Amino acid sequence: MKLADLRIIAVMSGAVMSGLLSVATSWGHPGNVDANGCHREGGTQQRHCHPERARNRAATNVPTRPPQPGDEGVFHGPLVAVTDGDSLRARIQGVVMEFRLADIDAPESDQPYGARSLAELRELTRDKSLTIVFRDIDRYGRVISDVWVDSLHVNRELVTRGAAWFYPQYARDDSLFQVEQAARDAKRGLWELRRADRVEPWVWRERKRSAAKSGAGK
Repeated sequence: MKLADLRIIAVMSGAVMSGLLSVATSWGHPGNVDANGCHREGGTQQRHCHPERARNRAATNVPTRPPQPGDEGVFHGPLVAVTDGDSLRARIQGVVMEFRLADIDAPESDQPYGARSLAELRELTRDKSLTIVFRDIDRYGRVISDVWVDSLHVNRELVTRGAAWFYPQYARDDSLFQVEQAARDAKRGLWELRRADRVEPWVWRERKRSAAKSGAGK
């Protein structure tokens, strides 16, 4: 990975940057892939594939245990702020960094249930020391991560509560799809809403972008 690809919004300490670079380099090429080992480049959105990653897909599923001492790419620090239902800031070795929870997508702040999703994430992480497992860096400079509070996998818990969707476009596997289905069946969280109010966040964002383009053309 080129250093330019690590578009971190904060100026990170040498130790933190070194850790992220070490993990990214060991993985060879960052980014979650679909069932065929394919993904889109963060900057260009061009799609390309890595067949070897498709073959190894089963080995990169959603974690079922907390990180252990000595695990690669693990960082610890207190919560600074929750920014929305799937993003937060934490202080890592004195540096405030922005994290995006992997494999999930919470309602946007202007969507039905958006405020509730933010409140759910805040409830899970407030006044907590977080254990954060590096996955990738997105095009906005956020660190894509699995977030843990003690033995609780926060990403999974948000889907369990019906506070977020499983995000298939960037997920490593379908583990959280089954969790989402259970939340749907139990009508937990956003699944209690009427169908017209349950718009997938990625669809919501696309509609807003399309509306903005249409408005700009008038």
